[in-house]
Amino acid sequence: MAKCYTCGKESRGGMPTAKINGEERTYCADCYWKVEKEYKGKKNCDECSYFTEETCKKKGRKVECAKVGYTEYYPEAEGCASFSTDKEVAMAEIHKLEKQGKFEDAADAYDRWGMTVEAQAARRKAPATKSGIEQKIKELAKSGQTLTYYCPHCGTQLKVGAKNQTVQKFCNNCHGDLSVVDLEKLVEQHS
Repeated sequence: MAKCYTCGKESRGGMPTAKINGEERTYCADCYWKVEKEYKGKKNCDECSYFTEETCKKKGRKVECAKVGYTEYYPEAEGCASFSTDKEVAMAEIHKLEKQGKFEDAADAYDRWGMTVEAQAARRKAPATKSGIEQKIKELAKSGQTLTYYCPHCGTQLKVGAKNQTVQKFCNNCHGDLSVVDLEKLVEQHS
């Protein structure tokens, strides 16, 4: 039985989780949306020119990460005196990533600067790999297994695995956003 960190509401199905201040917390759908909205409104370190790979190059250390669903937030930027959106600094960091062969990270950085042509070129250089969840669902299907989970909004039964390898983005019943479900974690626990 899962219990919401904020309101205490309980659920038999899986609840969305968020990692805040190093602590993994479970939330009901309503409280989760509030947490997500709170973090979306903050200034984020990944908008800063000195930020690469969870590290602040100016401070020389890793930055505390809050993970809400599949999105990572680095809210230390809110009170940071070194926060900079200087493009020259960012380009130097991006070129360093490319020299290290970290093309996907470089592409993400180009995207932040609206440089889509450069981002596409960097992604073409990256070795092709399947995402972790796609690979895990494929393995689940190969073994003939199906994972049943529930919509956190309305409780509708959802399945992925042998009969359905497509990850649903929205519930067929209530049209609720299913990105709040940590499907990769559920598949891991099932295995």
